[in-house]
Amino acid sequence: MLSKYFEMKTKTKKFDDDLLWSMGEIKDKKVLLYGAGQGFIKLNETYDFKNNLNIIGIADRKFECVHNCECECGCECSKEFLGIRTIAPSQIINEDYDVILITNESYKPILKYLIDELFIRNKDIRTVFNEEIKDEQPNLNYLYKHNFDKTLPKLLKKLKNKRVVFYGAGVYLELIKKYFDISSINVIAISDKKFENSDISEYLGYKTCAPKQIKALNPDYVIMTTKFYINIFEYLNDDLLKGSKIKIKPLVRKSFWTLVKEIWN
Repeated sequence: MLSKYFEMKTKTKKFDDDLLWSMGEIKDKKVLLYGAGQGFIKLNETYDFKNNLNIIGIADRKFECVHNCECECGCECSKEFLGIRTIAPSQIINEDYDVILITNESYKPILKYLIDELFIRNKDIRTVFNEEIKDEQPNLNYLYKHNFDKTLPKLLKKLKNKRVVFYGAGVYLELIKKYFDISSINVIAISDKKFENSDISEYLGYKTCAPKQIKALNPDYVIMTTKFYINIFEYLNDDLLKGSKIKIKPLVRKSFWTLVKEIWN
C-alpha cells in the first residue's frame, strides 16, 4: 500500500519537473535502478523507465538470492522484474553502470548502504524523491495518521472571522502550509521564541512577533503549530497568556493516549 506522502508528493508539479529533468540528464548513460516495490510499479506507469532510459538492471534486497536460488526463504526469485534484469544489491559493485537512480521514497537507508557498506563513492547516485522540507516524509505521514485532513476543515470553520496567532515557526508548519490549504485563516502574526531578539519581520508570508507581544495583538486564538505541544500549552496557558481570554488550540489534534505516549517518550 502506497503511503500518503507518496500519493501527495508525486502529484506535485515540482516532483514531475525534477524527475523529468533528471531523466533527461541521464538518458544517454547506463542507469541502474534501485527499488522494486509498489512505488516503483506506480512510477513506472507514468515515466516508463525502461523505454526512456538505458536501464542495465534493477536492484532490490528481495533479489539477494535471486540467481540459481532453490531456497525456501520466500524471496521473489525472478531474474526479471517488469522486463528489467534483476540485480542483488550486494552485486552492484560488479555491474557496469554510470548512474544509480533510487526510486524508493525512503531513500536515506539505501544511500547509507551504498556509500558505507558497498563503498560506492565515485559514481553518480540520484534519488527520485528529494526532501524540500526537513523530515518531509515522516511528518506528512504523521499528519495523516492523526487524521489531519479530516480535522482541518472543522478547525477552519471554527476560526472563520477570528484573529489568529500561530505559535511555532518551524518545518512542521512549513510542511502543512505546502500540502494543505490554510489560507482562509486570518493569521495576524506568527510567534516563536526565536523571534525575541531577531530582525526577521516575516516568516512563510506571515508577520512575526515575539511571544511577549502576543497579548498586545489581542488575538481570538493562539494556534500551536508545532508537532509536540504539551510543554508549549503549559507555557502559554500558565505563564504567557495567563489571565487573558485568548483561546489556545493545537493545529493538529491528537488522541489523549497519543499525547500520553509522547510525554513519556
